[in-house]
Amino acid sequence: KSKGQCYLFTGQIANTESELKKLAQEHPELSEAYLTKQKQIKSKIRDHDNLNYLKKILSELENVLDQVETELQRRVEETPEEGHQPWLCSESFTLADVSLSVTLHRLKFLGLARKYWGNGKRPNLESYYERVLQQRTFRKVLGNVNNILISAVLPTAFRVAKKRAPSFLGASFIVSLLGGIGYLAFLFLKKRLS
Repeated sequence: KSKGQCYLFTGQIANTESELKKLAQEHPELSEAYLTKQKQIKSKIRDHDNLNYLKKILSELENVLDQVETELQRRVEETPEEGHQPWLCSESFTLADVSLSVTLHRLKFLGLARKYWGNGKRPNLESYYERVLQQRTFRKVLGNVNNILISAVLPTAFRVAKKRAPSFLGASFIVSLLGGIGYLAFLFLKKRLS
């Protein structure tokens, strides 16, 4: 994580903690539930930074994707019709497919597609994901992998800009002004040297 991300993340955590404390004070009958939630959040944060926990999650992901590959293979064998490829649970695209599709799309965005299903490692999963990308509704909602980047970055950028609007706008203005002056100087020198 970059320093900026850590500060932003820490700030969000601090806001959540103070909000839970405030709610616990406002609603004493729910105090225990709010404080338990606060402890759970802190625990998840510690897990998030724990390398062993991350390795465990990735190992579990391997197991789940192996199970999905096996299920997709079974589905293909059950419906031997040429050109007909069933979805995960039925002939129709179901909620299970939506969930799996979004997960695979996120893995693709993270650059993990080749590791988990590329190069023939899980051929059924690979063809499944290719079919998902052909779904009009999927393309309309999630579209290109780059759209995930935009949806992940823009909200944070807007929050930072809103929080630090005067300094952000001032810095943007100065950078734009310097860029404009540099461009005009370039044009001036180009004209003089020609």
